[in-house]
Amino acid sequence: MASLRWLPIFHDAEARMAVREIKKVVVLANSTKANVQSICDDFLAYLSNHGIESSLMMLSSTVEDLSLDVPQCDLVVSLGGDGTVLTCAVLLRGRNIPILAVNMGTFGYIAETPVHEIYRVFEEFQSGKTDVYSRMMLDVDVRRGGKTVFSSCSLNDVTVSAISHARMAKMDLYVNDILGAKLKGDGIIIATPTGSTAYSLAAGGPILDASLDAIIINPICPFTMSVRPLVVNKDSRIRLSLPRQNTEVSLTCDGHEVFSVVEGDEIHVFQGKNRALFVENSQRRFIEVLREKLGWAGGFNA
Repeated sequence: MASLRWLPIFHDAEARMAVREIKKVVVLANSTKANVQSICDDFLAYLSNHGIESSLMMLSSTVEDLSLDVPQCDLVVSLGGDGTVLTCAVLLRGRNIPILAVNMGTFGYIAETPVHEIYRVFEEFQSGKTDVYSRMMLDVDVRRGGKTVFSSCSLNDVTVSAISHARMAKMDLYVNDILGAKLKGDGIIIATPTGSTAYSLAAGGPILDASLDAIIINPICPFTMSVRPLVVNKDSRIRLSLPRQNTEVSLTCDGHEVFSVVEGDEIHVFQGKNRALFVENSQRRFIEVLREKLGWAGGFNA
């Protein structure tokens, strides 16, 4: 795989035009999407005609997808929606493989490339006319009795919440070992800038530019007027200590990996040691996507 630098890769026009050598492409496609097989067949044929080896892996949109073994390659093409991209990011963590995220879903905020633009974006990537950018991820550990019983990572968010909406979850929030709050409510969202436009936004959190490195701490329906969303430094280490509970509590990573936590558990969330890499679509910009996807436009159409 060609040597790449991230955020940004290129600092001058001459370097930006460096051609990338792409020998193999893996397509990870959401099998539940309409017409996905025909789109895959056309794209794989295109790659074959250009002398590029390829393989296709179908995703089932279940937690079993997280156990897939993606072969070594120079590029992964994600065909689906934002959920498919989140799965790809976890599967590729630490492997330095960029993702071309193609939208076949209903929203497509992270999957910013429409199906009809896949060939243009791929050719721009191959010819060095577009950048690869990186996005911060989160790592999470659950410690029970001094032992780590669960570890995972997420691109969007880590959520700790009460399973029953009729009862409140309780947790003590620490930031860098300093007590921040004794929380009661539906739960808490710890989100990346990428995840700022997902669940956290729906829960009243701020929108962050996805190129930033920071962590959002967003309590869900806290039983107090004084606790509001907070943005902290990327190097902050967040710890949630669970006192006695009146309800079952679960931890969720990016909405697809669930782990039951119990009284006495400590949940540690911190900047991930790996980053997710994405092929830039030169015709999509952060503010444009905000305006078009989220209606961040002002006026009567907002």
